Amino acid sequence: NILTPVPVGDSVFTSTYQNNSWLFNITQADGRWETAERWSNRAQGYMSTPVVIDGHAYLHLRNQRFVCLDLKTGEEKWTTKPFGKYWSLVANGNKILALDETGILRLIEANPKEYTLLDERKASEESAWAHLAVCDSEVFIRSLRHLVVMEWKDPAAK
Repeated sequence: NILTPVPVGDSVFTSTYQNNSWLFNITQADGRWETAERWSNRAQGYMSTPVVIDGHAYLHLRNQRFVCLDLKTGEEKWTTKPFGKYWSLVANGNKILALDETGILRLIEANPKEYTLLDERKASEESAWAHLAVCDSEVFIRSLRHLVVMEWKDPAAK
């Protein structure tokens, strides 16, 4: 599994394919670093690094579902139906872009009360297992043989 742990204040959130999700507190005393498990949850992350927004982790799971975890308690706020084998996730404010391996790009509101899909579209006709890349307002999607560039901006912004 290739999920990258995510720093959250003085803690680190991580998850594994065959085990759980955890939040570890990181402290330093007398020149020594120490870790302590704050909580664990049965959610099994897969390959995509989660995004953290306003105290919640949004994570694609081994069982192909998408979940929102409260980082204070480890409580699952919601879990979706299965979507794709793999998702690459990036965030901008309270919006999440999620690209699955079939080339479907989803725009999701980071909402701990419910899964809120704002839009989705086919961004690639080929397999797209690479991580999304964002630079300013451009989103780069690498598929098997192509590079797709899309603009990501708020339509209400002038």
